[in-house]
Amino acid sequence: MKKTWKIRSIEFENNLVLAPMAGYTDAPFRKICRKFGAGLVVTELITSLGMCFKNEKTMSMLKFYPEEHPVSLQIFGSRPDKMAEAARAGQDCGYDIIDINMGCPAPKIARSGSGGELLSDITKLPELFRAVVNAVDIPVTVKTRVGYRHNVPLASIVAKMAEDEGIAAIAIHGASVKQNSKGSRDWDEIAKTKQTVSIPVCANGGVKKPSDALEILSYTNADAVMIGRACLGKPWFFKDILDIYNGEDPQIVDLRKQSSKIIFDTLFEHIQLEIEYKGENRAIREMRRPIHDYVRGLPKSGNIRDKINKTKNKDELFRILRDYQSTFFQV
Repeated sequence: MKKTWKIRSIEFENNLVLAPMAGYTDAPFRKICRKFGAGLVVTELITSLGMCFKNEKTMSMLKFYPEEHPVSLQIFGSRPDKMAEAARAGQDCGYDIIDINMGCPAPKIARSGSGGELLSDITKLPELFRAVVNAVDIPVTVKTRVGYRHNVPLASIVAKMAEDEGIAAIAIHGASVKQNSKGSRDWDEIAKTKQTVSIPVCANGGVKKPSDALEILSYTNADAVMIGRACLGKPWFFKDILDIYNGEDPQIVDLRKQSSKIIFDTLFEHIQLEIEYKGENRAIREMRRPIHDYVRGLPKSGNIRDKINKTKNKDELFRILRDYQSTFFQV
């Protein structure tokens, strides 16, 4: 059976969460992941300062589809006042949850003292939590990591601070900030955090195949599992997990070996949504990397990658993909 869970008064149909991923979890991809069963979707990290100054690009990232609800807005920054202002703006946009990014290891984020860099001095965190929580009426959550440096666990301490300041839930990636994505199966601190706080805990990291989602939930006793890179190019990953929840064999997990229909139907839908959302030129350019994720591991997929990278319009892109599909697969 699908496991339900709640963040305050918001009840989700299952405990599978799409992780925020810069450059990936825009509205079209989130919509598709919801269609395949993700119980909660989170935006890519969005700058609080950009929201406060109403930067055009930043504001365009705030759009979402009605079908995404419940949807969480992840913001990053180091200034409590600006994070609070951005949170209020997110609430006004109609988001259901505000999420504070405290895990991103990217150098450009770290240089501003934001993201994972916030874990370098946790004495400043209560003020930040308090400012954001007091700014909105909707739940505020945190996404963080097991610690700042390897073998110096902090998540259980940070989670207790967060709970004391009114944070409604916490997601923890099983690697330190300095490890980046390496060592992402360090689940012991996640389990310890679950024993330390009463707010919901979402486990993240080390999920590469559908059965891993059940393993991390069992190991940590977490309330939910957050899926990141495993669903890139495979948004049906969520349905595979739900099939296992329901005691069924996953219906989609091995489709790369059996049929191309789900892959290309989903890919064409994704491209079309991106075009409607961003305009043709930008969408075609930004979809190059996601397209590579969809076709990775398929026969002779390297033959079309250069063509995809040089394509500049929808008709040409769809022709390349359809020709490839008809050549190597039974349509």
